[in-house]
Amino acid sequence: MRNLTFALALVSSATCALPVAADPLQDAVSRVVVTYIDPAMTAFSDTAHALADAAHDDCTAPRLRGAYHDTFDAWLRVEPFALSSFDAGGHATAISFWPDKKGMIPPALSALIAAEDPVVFTPVDFADVSIAARGLFALEYMLFDPAFAQYPQGSYSCALVQAQTADLAAMADDVDHAWFGPTGFARMLETAGEDGNPRYFTPREAVQALYTTVTASLEHNRGTRLGRPMGSFEKPRPTRAEARRSERSARNLIGSLRGVGDLADTLAPDGAPDTVAALDAAIAQITALEDPGFARADDLGVRFKMEVIQQRIEAAAHASANEIGAALGVAAGFNAGDGD
Repeated sequence: MRNLTFALALVSSATCALPVAADPLQDAVSRVVVTYIDPAMTAFSDTAHALADAAHDDCTAPRLRGAYHDTFDAWLRVEPFALSSFDAGGHATAISFWPDKKGMIPPALSALIAAEDPVVFTPVDFADVSIAARGLFALEYMLFDPAFAQYPQGSYSCALVQAQTADLAAMADDVDHAWFGPTGFARMLETAGEDGNPRYFTPREAVQALYTTVTASLEHNRGTRLGRPMGSFEKPRPTRAEARRSERSARNLIGSLRGVGDLADTLAPDGAPDTVAALDAAIAQITALEDPGFARADDLGVRFKMEVIQQRIEAAAHASANEIGAALGVAAGFNAGDGD
């Protein structure tokens, strides 16, 4: 983990005998940066590089699936920030191009493969290809979809997967730099209210941004990860479930809820037991569905259970309003999904 001297000093100040009480807003920011954000960014970068290294050694789909799952699991703890006011180094959509409402991914991959486009052999050029051919969801097709995943070692598809994994690792590095570079998000959060900070004029604004990260992620899970496969009562849409080809739909929802629970518990001045309890209840119910790809979202009984899970997530949002919002005197702001 990085040597976050400034943040660690703020954390330690809470336990030192000082004549002036520590600022609870600055303490909250420091806890999140040190305890949650730093290890989350490190894990995403490490797993993305491990995936790229594995693809360099053996690019075939069966050999890469484990490393792919590790990388996706790590991304789920980073993703909440891309859903609020933090742009993941400008790469959020390329890393996680979902929902793919127009079905752009298969044609983009097929076009590259049919033409054997040499763009895959130059990392700088590959970074400019369509986002539909990059990131975790394009890789999901290459590794799990029978129409793409049968390629042998040494084939063009093998080179494409190697380019995709190397590109993902490079984007993970960019995300890390966007957070921990000299003028990155971490520094902006830590120095909120200080002269020369162009992003946050007060510590309260920094805390509000972090609280918005919690609420935006909860809404994404409730309204999109669950809402899309549920569709409407008359027209359920199980094939719209996230990452259904790799049977990660439930795994993604659980991983994201666990991450946002940890984030809320870290941000809240006295922890967030009610928020975490509501999310734990939701996770238990997701597990009980025994439906990893939400393939049975069109079953009436399953739909009712998914609606209960949505209610648990709503309960977590209400609890976080008390444990974070009211406790720190902040309200959730706008997020990347507003207006969609």
